[in-house]
Amino acid sequence: MTRLANEIREAGKPIHCSACFNAQDVRHIDFDAACDRGYGNDETVQVNMDDLILCENCVKAGARLLGMTDDAELHAHCAELARRLDEKDKALRQAQRYAKTMEEALAVRPEPVRIDHRKLPRKELAGAVA
Repeated sequence: MTRLANEIREAGKPIHCSACFNAQDVRHIDFDAACDRGYGNDETVQVNMDDLILCENCVKAGARLLGMTDDAELHAHCAELARRLDEKDKALRQAQRYAKTMEEALAVRPEPVRIDHRKLPRKELAGAVA
C-alpha cells in the first residue's frame, strides 16, 4: 500500500507519546515526522527515533494554546442555548395568546375600558407585537 509522505493518521497501540512519554489508554496520532526520540524494551514494540507520535491529551493541550476549542463543549453549549431559546419562544407565544385573549374579552364589554397610556409597556424589541 502506497501512502503520502507526512500522512497524519491514528497510531496503533501499545504506544508512548513523544511529548509526555505516557502510554495512556487514549488515542495516539502519528505525525509521520522526525523528532529525535525512540524507546522500547526488547520485549515490547520498538518505536523508531524519528516517529513523532502524540497522545490526544498533548494534541488537545497544544490546540488550546493555538486558540482551538473542544468541539464537544461547543455542542453542549449550543444545545443548552437552543433549549433555553425554545423555552423563551414557548413563553412568548403563551404571553401573546394570553394578551390576545384579554384584548378580545375587553373588546366585547358594554362599557369601554379606560387605559392610562402612561402605564403601557413600551416596545423594547424591534419586532415586538403591538
